[in-house]
Amino acid sequence: MNELRRWWRAARAAGAAVGMAAGLCALPAVAQQAVPGEAPAAAPAPSATPVAAGAVATTWSLPLSRFTGDTAPLRVQGVQGELRLSLPMPALLSASEVVLELVGTASQALINSSQVAVELNGRVVAQQRLAGQSALRLSVALPVSLLHEGYNEVRLAFAQHYHERCEYPMAPELWTQIDPVASRFVVRAAPRAVPLRLDRLDELFDKRSWDEAPLVPVFTAAAPDAGVLSALSLVAQGIGQRYDYLPVRVGSARLPARLEAVAEALPPGARGGVAVGTLAQMAPMLAGVPLPSGGAPVAVLRRLPGDEGRFLLVLAAQDAAGLEQIARAFAMPRMPWPDKPWATVSQLRMPPLGSVTGAAASLRPATQAFPLSAQGFRTVTLVGMGGSGGASVRFWNPAWQGRVQVRVHAAYAAGMAPQSALNVVANGTMHGSIPLDNPAGGVYDNYAVTVPAGALRPGWNTLTLQPNLVPRNNGGECQAFFPGNLAVTVYEDTTLQTFGGSPLQRPDLGLLAYSGRPMPDVPVGVGMAVQLTDAQDATVGAGLTLLSKLAQVFRGPLLRTQLTVGAAQGVTNHVWVGPVGGLPDAVRRAAGLDAQGGLDVPVPLIQTSDVPVREGQVLLALRDQVDAFGAAPGTLSAQAAVAPALQGRSAAVTTLDKGEPVTVFTALDAAALEAGMRQLVGHGAWSQLKGSVALWRAGEEPLQTVTPDDAPFTAYSLRGGLGLWISQYPWWALSFLLVLLGSVVWLLRTSLARYRRRHLPAQPARRHDDKA
Repeated sequence: MNELRRWWRAARAAGAAVGMAAGLCALPAVAQQAVPGEAPAAAPAPSATPVAAGAVATTWSLPLSRFTGDTAPLRVQGVQGELRLSLPMPALLSASEVVLELVGTASQALINSSQVAVELNGRVVAQQRLAGQSALRLSVALPVSLLHEGYNEVRLAFAQHYHERCEYPMAPELWTQIDPVASRFVVRAAPRAVPLRLDRLDELFDKRSWDEAPLVPVFTAAAPDAGVLSALSLVAQGIGQRYDYLPVRVGSARLPARLEAVAEALPPGARGGVAVGTLAQMAPMLAGVPLPSGGAPVAVLRRLPGDEGRFLLVLAAQDAAGLEQIARAFAMPRMPWPDKPWATVSQLRMPPLGSVTGAAASLRPATQAFPLSAQGFRTVTLVGMGGSGGASVRFWNPAWQGRVQVRVHAAYAAGMAPQSALNVVANGTMHGSIPLDNPAGGVYDNYAVTVPAGALRPGWNTLTLQPNLVPRNNGGECQAFFPGNLAVTVYEDTTLQTFGGSPLQRPDLGLLAYSGRPMPDVPVGVGMAVQLTDAQDATVGAGLTLLSKLAQVFRGPLLRTQLTVGAAQGVTNHVWVGPVGGLPDAVRRAAGLDAQGGLDVPVPLIQTSDVPVREGQVLLALRDQVDAFGAAPGTLSAQAAVAPALQGRSAAVTTLDKGEPVTVFTALDAAALEAGMRQLVGHGAWSQLKGSVALWRAGEEPLQTVTPDDAPFTAYSLRGGLGLWISQYPWWALSFLLVLLGSVVWLLRTSLARYRRRHLPAQPARRHDDKA
């Protein structure tokens, strides 16, 4: 025991020494007083920061649909099931109270032994009976001590029974439904002080924010010129990447003369902003910072006086080239920033353009293979009779009439019923089922399932591996059943391989929405430019918001994309942003717009395709013909002139002008355009972009689109149609061929007999003498 006491004293002394050393370079932690009779409180994590002085706690109401991404009811079926939720905790908020409010409906057949258990990060914090809860309402206080920065797992484990004995575990009356809109997390939290460390930039622009659409202003000393615009483009992309999937709005504003006035210039709810300019322009913001001499490009993080929970990130350099360099460093999400409030970036060597285009060229062949891990999928084990809803992954299909083969790598547990299977579903349709019927369990390596061309669509597609796991003894006839071995693992090296298809030859807003590029062959923004009609703040803000969204969709910085006022040089993919009256005449004509907001647009009536087929070609090789002849669908359209098309609305139009794609984002004035762009980058609106024209009104969710996808489709001029028919109906074709051959033989014999009677002399009949 004495040895244990000595060890404990030594450990405490060592911990105190480490704490003193850390205090020399870290922020002070919040003091905590131990409660008598309890163990000492755990020290805060090294990344923890104290609550900001004078911070006021705010109550947040966060519906579950925010985290599930869908408003559809959540349903738990069977004798046991679960719902997994993820509660994000922003790094710069300190929660003092968290309550989970569940609203739903439980089956009236459930008996007293039915219950739901609520787990927080693996610990049960509440239980509730489900019997008699046809109108389910449950309020659970989640212990704040179990929460941590980042994503906290909240698991709802359901045990549902309709009889004490001999029940069927998948009976249809075993269900509970949760309403994700009425159910919510209610959180009371106060802002923490901003850590003065550049290595924690991701916590300043935090994707775990509870704000649905954070607003980040970018300050400049004057209206941005060409040099500053290049830096602003990269800053917007860096902001967008750090917020990841969260729609972010980027604004343009003038920098106040003093650091103390920045807090008043920030929009309500904004945690901070970014200031961009030369060292001379940023001098008031850098006062008191011991920067090195020499004028190297610098990034400096400042707390705002009087409000430690808000910040200003200053990016400054001696000239435009240095400013672009420090902005490019900010746009790179894996830049190793120091744990200090400022840093210089003296050198930044970019890879040569040839290596960039060469890497992108490897992705262009029609046939390619890639593991699901390339799409962000990770190895997952699905358990229980519901299979946890399956494992889904989205993949990009750049072609028309191409097909995909899925080669599944999976392992499953022993002791499952032979009805168990892993179904392969693409876009909601099943295309194959992998049996999990070996009583001893098993492993699959490269189990191939083909998804036909007709099941895919150009753009994003969803692949789901959906398990149906059945216990070997499933409770019927009063047999005991054990669900603990119901498990299947899908590995991340499961492979997708694409075959054939014609690349899309026309621009489409869906390509921009789903790949961050207006055409599928534009690597990292090479030859692409966002061209503004003017440099007023609303127009610049609309352009920066668009660039931040494109960086999010592209999943990386579009470092070769230009941001200019007016036309850019050496550009083959043009993206114009500005009021319709400020667009160049040639751009307006190409987009079918006029200065008053009228729209001249082709309205699709029917899609058609000329598919050549050689004689004897079988249906399975039709894709080879489509590949060889580039038979992408054409569209028969009527031209319609509509005015006023843009009154109160914003528009996105894409077209080909002299063989180059041109995409226009516009409205009648700059203010309406900025409001419309901030509406467009939201989850719901952005996912609706497709076709050649999209129209929407700020504050309204649905978009009106003009796309040939909604027009009927037909194929015509099938050369070699007889061969196609024969390949479809071989037995009928053989019968027809035999009848045809018989008819030819009969006709030939009949014709020869008739010719002989008409043209040849009759031969006397032969006499036969009888022999004795």
